[in-house]
Amino acid sequence: MILDERSDFVLLGGSGTITLQSPAIARELSLPTIQKLTHMAKEARVPTMLHSCGKERKLVQWCAEETDLNCINPLEVAPMGDCDLAEVKRAFGGRIALMGNLHTAQVMLIGTPADVERAAREAIDAAGAGGGFILSTGDQCGRDTPDENIYKLIEVASTYGRYA
Repeated sequence: MILDERSDFVLLGGSGTITLQSPAIARELSLPTIQKLTHMAKEARVPTMLHSCGKERKLVQWCAEETDLNCINPLEVAPMGDCDLAEVKRAFGGRIALMGNLHTAQVMLIGTPADVERAAREAIDAAGAGGGFILSTGDQCGRDTPDENIYKLIEVASTYGRYA
């Protein structure tokens, strides 16, 4: 029904619903559903994005190698996740768009605008080359995230992160 409505894109997953399972269970139960849904969306020419917080490095690999998924997020860093953005970009950036990676608490919530700028530049340097990277937080911006940190993220994306 979603595909019949010609949505701009379809978002799959949610929070840690996939990554909180063991890899064996996720591969057995979640991957076939992702494969089917992304295939259907590809046939309908509707892009797909998958969101699953937590340790998703293995999930990135499965999605890049075994599904028709277009984009994956949030690519969280330790200790909440296990994604090294530069490594994920090298391994899978040619097959799937990557989104995320700025730490939601240490950088966005309690960091300074200078911390946000540093982290945003590092993320762009790690994954921006060749396209296919969307600068974003590792998950969400908490309610008390300082406005100046959000504005700094937008500024860095607008000035340092633009593609030619």
